[in-house]
Amino acid sequence: MVNMKWRRVDIGLYALVSLGCAIAAGTGLQALEYVCKPAMMITLSSWFFFNSRRYGDRFTLLVQAGLFFSLIGDIALMFQDVDPFNFIIGLGAFLVAHLCYAMAFISNITAAEGDDWMLSTAIAAVILVYAVYFVLDITPVLDETLVLPVVAYISIIAFMGITAAFRHTRTFPRSFWMVLTGALLFMGSDTLLAVNRFVTPLSWAPVGIIASYAIAQFLIAYGALVHVLDPDTILRRRALET
Repeated sequence: MVNMKWRRVDIGLYALVSLGCAIAAGTGLQALEYVCKPAMMITLSSWFFFNSRRYGDRFTLLVQAGLFFSLIGDIALMFQDVDPFNFIIGLGAFLVAHLCYAMAFISNITAAEGDDWMLSTAIAAVILVYAVYFVLDITPVLDETLVLPVVAYISIIAFMGITAAFRHTRTFPRSFWMVLTGALLFMGSDTLLAVNRFVTPLSWAPVGIIASYAIAQFLIAYGALVHVLDPDTILRRRALET
C-alpha cells in the first residue's frame, strides 16, 4: 500500500503548510501565504507521484495533472490583489484541474464493471440541483464580464462531483467515499469563496475556504491512491501485462 516513509514525511509537511495557509488567511500575513500556498500542492503532488509512479496509468496521470493545475490556480489567486485578471487565470486553471479529475474518474468508471446506479444517480441529482440553484442565486450579483466564466466553472465542478459519484461500485468503498467527500468539500470551498467575494464578506471565510480546500485535495489524492495501490488491483494489472 502507500509507502509509510513518504506518507509520514509528506502528509506531515502538507498538514504543516496547510496550517500555515490558514494562519496567513486569518491574519493577513502575505509573506507566510507566499511560502505556504504553493508548497501545499507541491507537497501533495510529490507525495502522490512518489507513491503512484510504479503503477502509473491514465488515471494517475490525470490526477497528477489536476494537482498541477491546482498549483497554477493557487498561485494566480494568490496575486489577484495585484491584478484582478489573475482571478480569471486562477478560475481557468482550476476549471482545467476539475476537468482532469473528472476525466480520471470517467476512466475509472469505464474500466470497471458496476451493478448499482441508484446511489450514484441520487447523489448526482442532488449535485445538479445544487449547481442550478447556485447559478441562479449568484449570477444576479456578478459583473456581466464574470457571468460566463463563473457559470462555466460551476458547471465543471458540478460535473467533477457527478463523475466522482458514479465511481460507486466501480472502485473500493474507501476510495469512493474519500474521493466523493473531497469533491463535495471542493464544491463547498468554492461556494464559500464565491459568497465571500460576491455576496457577503464573512470574517471567517478565508480560513474556512483554505481549510476545506486543503482537506478536499488531500482526500481526492489519497482516495485515488487507495484505488491504484490496492494489492488485488496490482496483481490483476501484472497478470494482464504478462
